[in-house]
Amino acid sequence: MTEGSFTDMTRGSIARVFFYHAIPNVLGMLALSSSGIVDGIFVGNIVGDHALASINIIMPLFSLLLGVGIMFSVGGMVRCGKYIGEGRHQAASDVFSKTLITVTLTTLLLAAAGMLFLDDVVRLLGANEALAPLVHEYLFIMLAFIVFLPVSLCLAFFVRVDGQPVFAAVVIISAALINGLLDWLFVGAWQMGLKGAALATGIAHITSFAILLVHFAAKKSVLRFSLPKQNWREMVDAAYNGMSEFANQMSAALVILVFNWVMIGRFGVEGVAAFTIMHYLFFAEQIVIYGFSDALQPIISTNFGARKPERIKGFLALATVCAISVGALLVALLLSIPEKLATLFLDNGTDATLQLTLAFISFSWPAFLWNGINVVFSAYFTAIHKPLPSAMIALSRTLVFPLLFIAVLPLFFGDAGIFVSFSVAEFITFLFVMLFFSMMQPRKVVQSSAVRV
Repeated sequence: MTEGSFTDMTRGSIARVFFYHAIPNVLGMLALSSSGIVDGIFVGNIVGDHALASINIIMPLFSLLLGVGIMFSVGGMVRCGKYIGEGRHQAASDVFSKTLITVTLTTLLLAAAGMLFLDDVVRLLGANEALAPLVHEYLFIMLAFIVFLPVSLCLAFFVRVDGQPVFAAVVIISAALINGLLDWLFVGAWQMGLKGAALATGIAHITSFAILLVHFAAKKSVLRFSLPKQNWREMVDAAYNGMSEFANQMSAALVILVFNWVMIGRFGVEGVAAFTIMHYLFFAEQIVIYGFSDALQPIISTNFGARKPERIKGFLALATVCAISVGALLVALLLSIPEKLATLFLDNGTDATLQLTLAFISFSWPAFLWNGINVVFSAYFTAIHKPLPSAMIALSRTLVFPLLFIAVLPLFFGDAGIFVSFSVAEFITFLFVMLFFSMMQPRKVVQSSAVRV
């Protein structure tokens, strides 16, 4: 990180600094998400809705693997940003190195376990006889490549906190373009089905991993990789601080797993396919919000280290406005052109899948009015080293309330209770967010941090 970029983060125009980090990050996150969405479009339109459902069946496992990586990466990143804000560059490099090693080894172990017990994993994920062969084929190839996804994301987090958000975004966008091109070639032109989609994704992640490594060899990088031998307890602290991000991923994994079970039991494979499409729409919106919130974290953590509460407040307000705007835009699209959005994935699907998807949309759109605010404030609490409220927000919106409402609401409202559960969960979580923020506003947490020091 250059001195100029550090000055921008702690002294420059709030809007300019925020959008300098947020725009490339959002574009990068959109590119990253497009890999999965493009896979879904190619598979749904060319292979069919059974193959589309198979992709969603394996999502809980990948949320677990990705969640572990993000937990260490985000926790390490905000600690690294605080050290940079304090001028402790060697300590920042040590945290970077420990985080990268931890993410790599942990993901390798989990992926190896998944391949060793592959048949058991396929059954646990809820694949029925019609889906099991497709899930097995796709999952085996994806597990062979999966380590490169969390490690690439880890590198991207630290490239951003090292003052190069544009470079991180360019790499991720390039990988997404490669994934789309290979989807067209493998799934479209060569008719390789799910195997082709898995290979396209794997090759794209290897590409981003290789390019991101280049940044840390450059002279302008503050962060340097080493083999630190002391204070590995920092990784425990980093994991604790990144727990809300892990909770987000694991909660999503469990909710997807339960929803898959409910939908396949209640509506068959078409129900899982419909939920897959709705999940893609949620994912597209959430990835933009995470683009804003992930850009916010290193900025806030650096200003937290520099003890600048008014700047923290300004950045938080701007990120919140952006999140609300994105949610409102998607609500407008869902209400005006729901069928066009659904048929992006369903040229080779069934009418039953389409009707179930439209039902999901008609009851789920209110969730987009609240979920962006909830994500941004969860990121804020992580960045100021308040992991407990951050984790509580994440668990509430992605695990506790969705599972509670999917169990209770259908008893009173039938199928509509299933579809509306996400919307109710996000609104109740929003009320908790406002309560936590009233107790942990920027000036209060900076003052309490100064007292501890």
